[in-house]
Amino acid sequence: NLYFTLLGDCTTSKNEKESFDKEIEIAGQEEVNRLNEKYAKNKNPIFFFLYRNRKWNAGEKAYLGWERKRGLLNEFNEFLINGANKFRYNTIEGINLKVKYVITLDADTMLCLDTASGLVGSMAHILNTPKINNGIVTKGHALIQPRVGVDLESSRKTLFSKIYCGDGGTDLYANAISDVYQDNFGEGIFCGKGIYDLQTFYELLDKEIPENTVLSHDLLEGCYLRAGLATDIFLLDGCPAKYNSYMTRLHRWIRGDFQIINWLCHKITIRDGSKKQNPLNKLSRFKILDNLRRSIVPVFSLALILIGLLLKEYTAFILGLFTVFFPSILDLGNYIIFKKNEANVAYRNIIKTISNLTASLIRGFLEFIFLPNKAIKTLDAICRSIYRLKVSKQNLLEWTTSEDAEKQAGTKIFSYIKCMNPNVIIGLICIVLGNIILKIIGIIWLIAPVIAWEISKENINNETLKKEDIKYLKNIAQKTWQFFKENINEKNNFLPPDNYQEDRKEKVAHRTSPTNIGLRNVIGRFCI
Repeated sequence: NLYFTLLGDCTTSKNEKESFDKEIEIAGQEEVNRLNEKYAKNKNPIFFFLYRNRKWNAGEKAYLGWERKRGLLNEFNEFLINGANKFRYNTIEGINLKVKYVITLDADTMLCLDTASGLVGSMAHILNTPKINNGIVTKGHALIQPRVGVDLESSRKTLFSKIYCGDGGTDLYANAISDVYQDNFGEGIFCGKGIYDLQTFYELLDKEIPENTVLSHDLLEGCYLRAGLATDIFLLDGCPAKYNSYMTRLHRWIRGDFQIINWLCHKITIRDGSKKQNPLNKLSRFKILDNLRRSIVPVFSLALILIGLLLKEYTAFILGLFTVFFPSILDLGNYIIFKKNEANVAYRNIIKTISNLTASLIRGFLEFIFLPNKAIKTLDAICRSIYRLKVSKQNLLEWTTSEDAEKQAGTKIFSYIKCMNPNVIIGLICIVLGNIILKIIGIIWLIAPVIAWEISKENINNETLKKEDIKYLKNIAQKTWQFFKENINEKNNFLPPDNYQEDRKEKVAHRTSPTNIGLRNVIGRFCI
């Protein structure tokens, strides 16, 4: 009972209709027909395509899809519940579908085997049935967020993605996972990919959020619907391959975080313009506040380092450095303290990889090297969003998708110098005005664009497998084939081996063991 729908959002334009709209509609219809012919057979169609109308937006001074991605989901929900068709092109119209849950995926997200059934099973569990009180879900969950990993291809595109994205495609049980919010309060954070209860989502959020104000809607939706985090259900997602596209995405995220600052107040404005009591609980407000806190850390870190060296207040300098390297220090402490409790996972890397600890330490140094650029870009995002929200009321829905950001990101050294001009300017000032320590740091900051450019180059993999690697892979393939040959009966039904349940219990016990919580979670629990 799974149905697949591609939600096509129109591009921003000065015109209500573009010549390529028809081409997109035809291509969408052809693909839908091809997929239904292959998979639906004589049954009702299971693949659909929708394409949006453009509407004039005075704040953006352009034609675009109403409320961008948030509006797209809202209009889709309204169509499924009420049959209200606000789409330019709709292949579902006239087909009677009774939909209970919706799973949302981005264009670069991979739905892994059994993930959909796992999400549906979790939502349908009686303990997760959503209970509504005062306009929000207070018990159970109307939305469940799976664990999101990085797909293998994205994680190996560049040295930057290897360092920042971790081990792409790694097996779930190879990494112990724990989450502070879910473990302590039974709530997770929604990041836009997961499953939600259609009726509850529509009932609580259709008339709640004012138009043309909210850019990052995922956190708010998760707070209203009480998002649950299912770490044993897995999705694979893409990640930025270049430093400049990474910073573009971060800039958009920070703008989005500050545009929901009104939900920290006791009273909020809803879609019809009236005010009401803020229904979010203290934990949800803390999540919003914590995002804002995280955004200003680079700004204060840079200020502490510069003030500490210029005024010879070395305590401030050390505190600024400690703040930058704090995540790496945590990972190092976690490795030292909990290494003996890690699972004995026997695997072999055919291609050279960077270990999690090594990547964390490198990230710490890169964060310091790129600090001026990150601090200034962060400050720009904060000031820009507050000015737009409180003064101009314009461009609050300014959005560049991850795919477009990757395409627009320059590959030449000059594009990185232009993108990272704060590093260049502050580096030169430090060299001219600073003492010997500040001059050295200034030189490091000055060459940062070259480092960013170098690690953002796409890998050209010319490696060939060694004879022992080929032999090893063939041996694994033979064992895998033999396993299924011995455990499939005459009716082609899979029969799990006798020790299957014992092995699974052992893995689950290891994953939920207190020793695998990790130093980050211990400190996080203490702070909250």
